[in-house]
Amino acid sequence: MIFSFKRVRTIILAMVLIFAASFAGTDYYLRGHLYYTKRAVNFIIRNTWQSVFPPSGPVHLYVRIEADQDYRRIHPDWKTHIPALMDSVDERFAEEFDIHFIILGLSGWDRPEELRDYSAMLIYAEKKIDRQSAQILVLMTGKDEESGRAAHWVDVGIAHYMGNCVIVGDDFQLLHELGHLFGTIDYPAGSPGFDSESIYSYKYADRTDKIDPANRGRIWRNKYRVMW
Repeated sequence: MIFSFKRVRTIILAMVLIFAASFAGTDYYLRGHLYYTKRAVNFIIRNTWQSVFPPSGPVHLYVRIEADQDYRRIHPDWKTHIPALMDSVDERFAEEFDIHFIILGLSGWDRPEELRDYSAMLIYAEKKIDRQSAQILVLMTGKDEESGRAAHWVDVGIAHYMGNCVIVGDDFQLLHELGHLFGTIDYPAGSPGFDSESIYSYKYADRTDKIDPANRGRIWRNKYRVMW
């Protein structure tokens, strides 16, 4: 069978579109809201347009915060407590990176009881909770707070790396988790940064709020990443 150039082009285009649609659909189902696609777009923008025309100036990001039933029970003053907590984190990011967080909305959220795992909560939040024009969604949960900081304290928060959603299971993790949205990485035992006095080292994260130079550099590099 002889194919014309136009026919071959049409077939190739159709295959590309089908692959893209399948990738996007799988991406959305597994991680929520085209998580990997957003990372790819940010990588391309940072290494093309932004490398030629480096952006400058402050960054202002709108945040929607939801507090689950356990957090509201443990913190009856949550409507004033959370903004104060966010103000302290905003002050830190503003001072070090000129990144400013603005609370667009604060409300209660009744977490389905079957959502006991932080990863499941994160996927649910990305798919089911409306950010209502905010660029970042923060879910505060108190499901583990009454037991204190467990030996596995690293499990009291999670973030979509370079995404726009974080789950915070202990107030001290808010700064840590928001940093992951700008590319910071953790240092578990055995990693080169484990002995660094950093909020990202599993050795020191529950007793310091310092950000190590490498992770500070990552935040600066991704300061102007696109959030949507």
